[in-house]
Amino acid sequence: MDGVQALTGADPAQLGEYALVGVLSRGRQSAVYLGRSANGYAAIKLLPAADAETQRAVAAAQQVTEPSSARVLTAGMYGDRLYVVSEYVQGVPLAQVIRQEGPRDAGQLHWLATTTMAALAAMHRAGIAHLDFSPAMVLLGPEGPKVIGFGIPRPPEPGFVPAYLSPEQVAGHPAGPASDLFSWAVTMIYAGTGMSAFGEDSVAAVSHRVLHTPVDLSRMPPPLQPILDRCLAKQPEYRPTAQEVLAFLHGAVPGRPDFAGPPPAYAPSPAYAPPPAYAGPPAYAAAPVPSKSSTGLVVGLTAGIVILLAAGATAVVLLLNQRQPEPVAVATPSAVVATPPAGRVSVAGRWTGTYLCNQGKTALELTIKETSSDELEAVFAFEADPSNPGVPSGSFAMSGRLDGRVLELKGERWIDRPGEYVMVDLRATLTQDRPSTIKGTILAGGCSTFEVERS
Repeated sequence: MDGVQALTGADPAQLGEYALVGVLSRGRQSAVYLGRSANGYAAIKLLPAADAETQRAVAAAQQVTEPSSARVLTAGMYGDRLYVVSEYVQGVPLAQVIRQEGPRDAGQLHWLATTTMAALAAMHRAGIAHLDFSPAMVLLGPEGPKVIGFGIPRPPEPGFVPAYLSPEQVAGHPAGPASDLFSWAVTMIYAGTGMSAFGEDSVAAVSHRVLHTPVDLSRMPPPLQPILDRCLAKQPEYRPTAQEVLAFLHGAVPGRPDFAGPPPAYAPSPAYAPPPAYAGPPAYAAAPVPSKSSTGLVVGLTAGIVILLAAGATAVVLLLNQRQPEPVAVATPSAVVATPPAGRVSVAGRWTGTYLCNQGKTALELTIKETSSDELEAVFAFEADPSNPGVPSGSFAMSGRLDGRVLELKGERWIDRPGEYVMVDLRATLTQDRPSTIKGTILAGGCSTFEVERS
C-alpha cells in the first residue's frame, strides 16, 4: 500500500488480534501502524502511556459514529502502553492534495468545510476535542473527506512549526473544543488558498502571528468569510461552537449564528497545566490578563481589532477583507450633533475615555449623532494613551442603534486607517436616560472593555 513504511525490529509484531504489516506514521513517542485481522485492515496508534484522561478520551471516541470521522473501534494494552484501533481510511492527506492539485474551488471548499465540521461537532458532543486538527488530519478518499485522530495532543516534534495550533495551544495553556474551531478555520484557509494563514517559516515567527496577527480572508469565498472570521478569534470564548458553525454551513440560519451579549473575558492561567477532562463547554480558569510584555498568552491583535457585524441583523462581514468604498463625508469628532427630544435615552454628543486591548490602554474619542428615534451615526477615533505611547492614531465611521437602553455601534468605514488595523464594534447597557458615562464591551477578539465620559 502507498505510504506504508516497513516495520523495524523495535516495532511489535502484533497488537491484540491485529498482525502489524507496516507503519503509517511515526513520532518521537508514538507510532501508527497498519494492522490486519480477520475483519480487515485497521489503523492502530500505540501511545506512550495509559493515563486516566487518555483512557477517558478513547472511551468517548468510541461513541462517535459520524461518517466523516474515522471510527474508533477498540483499544487495549501493550505492556504499560495503550493502543487505539481505528478505522483504516484509504485516502490522500488534504495537505498532499493541495500541494499537488492546488486550492479547492468554492463548491469543493464548502463540502470540505461541512464534512470536517460535522466530524468535529460529533466529537464535541461525545465530550472530546480533536486538539490536533490540520490538513494532515483530513484524508480525501472515495467516500469523501474523513477526519482522523482525536483528543490526544501529540508532543511537538523537533522544529515543529505551530501553523495550525490555536493561540492557547501556542502559549502552552489548556485547550478544549474551541481550539478545534481555530485550527479548522486555518485549515480551510489553506485548502482555499494553498497557503498557511500564518506562514510556515520559523517557530518564533509563526507563533507570533498566531498570537497577534489578523488573517486576510479576502481570497476565501465570501459566504465563508464571516464564520471563518469568528472562528479565528484569538480568545477561545469569542469563537462559536462546532454545532453553530455546522448550522451556518447548512444554511440553517440567515447569515450567522447569533452570538448576542458580551463574551466572558479570557484569562489564561500563568503556568501550563494539563487540560481538564471535558464534559460540556470548556471552562477556563481566571487569572490576570497578561501585560504587553507578558510571555504568556498575549491574545490581542492591536488597537481597533474587530469582528464586524454588518449588513443584516445577524450577518458578519469582515471589513478588512472587503473592498473599501470611496471616502465620503462623515461626522468628525468636532461636528455638531443633534439634540434629541426630551423623554428618551440620549447618547448624542462627544465622549472621551479609553478602551483596553492586549497591547494596553488606548485613548478613545467617540462622537455620536442621532439621526432618528433610534438610529445612530458615530466616529470612533483612537490614539496613544500616555501610559501606552506606541499606539498609532486612526478613526473610522460607525452606525448603530439604541434598543431601549442597549447601545450597539458597528464599524462601517475607515476614515484614517493605520496599517492593517481593523475596526471594532461596541455594545453597552445604559443606566440613565442621559448618562454621563458609558461603560461597555468591545466585540473583538483582542479587546475587552471601554469607558467614556460625556465631554
